[in-house]
Formats: sequence, structure tokens, C-alpha cells
Amino acid sequence: MIDRFLPMNDNALIQEEPLVELSHVFLNFDNLQVLQDVSIKIYRGEFVVLHGSTGCGKSTVLRLISGLLLPTAGAIRVAGEDIQDFSNLQRRWLRRAIGLMMQNSPLLEDRTILENVMLPALAAEATIDEARQRAVSALARCHMSEWAQAKPVDLSSGQRQQVCLARAVVNQPVLILADEPAAHLDAANAQNLINLLGEFANAGVTVIVASHLLLAPRDIDYREIKFAAPQGV
Repeated sequence: MIDRFLPMNDNALIQEEPLVELSHVFLNFDNLQVLQDVSIKIYRGEFVVLHGSTGCGKSTVLRLISGLLLPTAGAIRVAGEDIQDFSNLQRRWLRRAIGLMMQNSPLLEDRTILENVMLPALAAEATIDEARQRAVSALARCHMSEWAQAKPVDLSSGQRQQVCLARAVVNQPVLILADEPAAHLDAANAQNLINLLGEFANAGVTVIVASHLLLAPRDIDYREIKFAAPQGV
């Protein structure tokens, strides 16, 4: 695993307690060692790209951070808390506090765009009015306000991903996890989406992107963490 800043200035890394920390993490699936002794520290406001080929473990890291998986060995901390010590209920609340853009979370085709974006707020026990206000604000931040009453079928692939981002940030998270957000986009739409994620990093949100492409946001510092292919055990 290679960790580097691209580009880096004197203020690129703020010395403080990490928002996310993986310490000597191992993860095995059957006879496949997906992660081997992975240690990462990610700080508030960073834009980090986990970069590597399919199957290298980068998406698995996002699932570990969100509490969807537990490691075979090692520690994972979010905001200083060891999430292996969390109950199932605490891990569910952790996921509600994180902005998740996961590959297996499509939009609901029978709901409007506004209704889709409201769903995580309602799951976090917001009232309908509160959820609607949050969704309207999230769509505005993702430049999708004019599509609020449309259905997913009316949108392009790039617009769908912008809506998925709006849905991820509707609860105003301090951390966004994006798993292959540009996997099915052309180069122009992919760059537009990464730049949009960069806007959230500029606003102080920590953004972690897992991608087989090296996607670099324009005009902000970012850090690439390179993952190698997995090995048998």
C-alpha cells in the first residue's frame, strides 16, 4: 500500500486526532486475504482516494469504516471510538451519521428525486417537514434543485450520481464514503462528480473515495492511497 499527497502544501496535513483510523487491520474471506496489516489515518477535511484494481480491498475499507464489516484483526476508529465495540444498533446509527454512496444503493424508481433524498433523513427520525427541508438544501448543494419533482428515469447517469450524493449528504455528515462513484460515467461526468465531492471537502467534510480510476478533484489538495491486489493465505 502506497500513501502519498498529490499535490501537497504546508497546510495539507493538519496534526490532530484522526477522524478515521485503521490500525494494523487484517481481513480474510475464506482462503483470500483481502487486507493485510493496513494502517491509515484520515483527518477532518481531507479528500482521500483509495486507488487500486478490482478486488484489491479498497471498497472493503469503506465497508469496514461504516461498520458493515468487522475485521479479522486490528482496530478501526471513527472520531476516536473503536467501532468493534459498538452494538449492532450503534453501528446502524454510525451509518446514518455518515454520507454513504455505495454501489448497491440505487434510487427508488417509483419515488420522486426529492422523496429519494428525504429517505435517510426520515430514517434518522427527522419529521417529514425537516426531511423535506434538508432534501431541498442537499439538492441545491448538488446542483439538482430543478429535478426535485422528476423521477429517476428522467435523469442521465451523471445526474443520478449527483442525486445519490445529495441523498448521502442530506443529514449533513462530517464524513462521506463514496464507492466507485464514477464507475459508469463518461470522463466529463466523472470529473464533474469528483469536483462536486471536492466542494464538500472544501467546506470541511472528510471525503473518502474508492476507485479503480485515479480521480483527482480540481483545485484542492488530495491524497492517494494505492492498494495492491490481494494474496492467498
